[in-house]
Amino acid sequence: MYKFKHIFIFLFVLSFQFIHAQDEFFFIKGQIIESISGKVIEAVSVNISNSPYSTRTDQNGNFTLTAPKKAVYKIIVSHIAYQGLIKELKTKNSDTIHVTIALLQKENVLTDVSVYATHKPETLVGKTNYSVFDFDFYEDKLLLLTSSGSLSKAQIQLSNYEGKIFSSFDLPKQAGEAKHFFHDYEGYTDVVCKDSVFRLDVINTELVVQAIRQKDFSTYIEPIADSANSNFYFHDNWIKYPLFNYYYLKNNDSLNHLLSTITNSDLMKLYNLEYYYLPSRMQLEARRIARYYKTDKRIIAALMSGFTQSMFYEPLYAPIFILKDTICIFNHHNDFLYHYNNKNQLIDSVTISYHHPKNWREWKKQLFVDELSNKVYAFFSKDGHHYLKQIDHQTGKELSTYKLKHHSAEKIKIKDGYVYYVYRPFDSTQERFLYREKIE
Repeated sequence: MYKFKHIFIFLFVLSFQFIHAQDEFFFIKGQIIESISGKVIEAVSVNISNSPYSTRTDQNGNFTLTAPKKAVYKIIVSHIAYQGLIKELKTKNSDTIHVTIALLQKENVLTDVSVYATHKPETLVGKTNYSVFDFDFYEDKLLLLTSSGSLSKAQIQLSNYEGKIFSSFDLPKQAGEAKHFFHDYEGYTDVVCKDSVFRLDVINTELVVQAIRQKDFSTYIEPIADSANSNFYFHDNWIKYPLFNYYYLKNNDSLNHLLSTITNSDLMKLYNLEYYYLPSRMQLEARRIARYYKTDKRIIAALMSGFTQSMFYEPLYAPIFILKDTICIFNHHNDFLYHYNNKNQLIDSVTISYHHPKNWREWKKQLFVDELSNKVYAFFSKDGHHYLKQIDHQTGKELSTYKLKHHSAEKIKIKDGYVYYVYRPFDSTQERFLYREKIE
């Protein structure tokens, strides 16, 4: 079972190599303007996500980027006086894209608000006739997973930040109950349902929904952590096994290369002992099943004994992020943060301890990244309240702590200095609304 997963991932990554041909280059030309006045903005930073390709706009608001050609680009636009934006561009059959991007000016809160004041959560989408169960970002808009009852009758909606709905799509009944959104390595939002998966796209302000086979999604899309520098970064993580590997595949290479191995050594010892605790009859059965599936008898034994469902088993959590062209692996199981350069060479490792609070239950095993600012936040919960701790991705140290105003926030995401979440007040008839708070 475990070996089969390696083979599937390897075949998957090979099938995507043609997308990243380096023998031809692509040009992105554009202009940055103010959203309301239309005035050009100079000195705007424009860079291609997870790549070294970046530039700034000139005095006429113009910019040009040159990069190896691929199917989809995500460009990150940022300026100190304007709200940041991530825009997705598709190359199609062209060798040049011309784009105009409008930015909204940031509010200067210091002119009207005391520095001692605290910002109240802002309601972005709140309707009395349906709940927001999940959400994702699409450029300057929001993708919403909503339902007026159970998620067996869910709907996808495209909204702006003021709650205006541009278009919607009813998920078919045969798709099964909707579960959640998945943001894949290409930048698309996928809707994962019980029996189906759908990829979401937007043309102008209209939703475009494409069905994906569940098997293709779990084999070809879900294992890919990210892509950068013409490399794919993927894993063979299986929730029922306390060891997995991160690999990378170079553009012009046919072999996958090991980047790092993640394991919980203490848990692995307990896992492997499960076979020897089984009665002789069950050991025999474990060996028979292992031969049939061509896997390790100790894996079968741990599944048979129920160890992976017990309170003693903890799934691995060691996410990989690409921050400013540096590959970062937060290995919480050996207390190290590893840094790799764009040639996939280990630069250094630093110790981390933020995930070991006095009360171990406070650490919720979640890291969030603000893609526009490259800031990393760790998620904690204490005394019924949620906290975000900013972690320096170079030193691994805690920088600051922010307490969320709503104590039972769900589906947390961070973008451009704001934390977004779904919240329904306790003992209230209110539906689940989408909120955001400024991280102070």
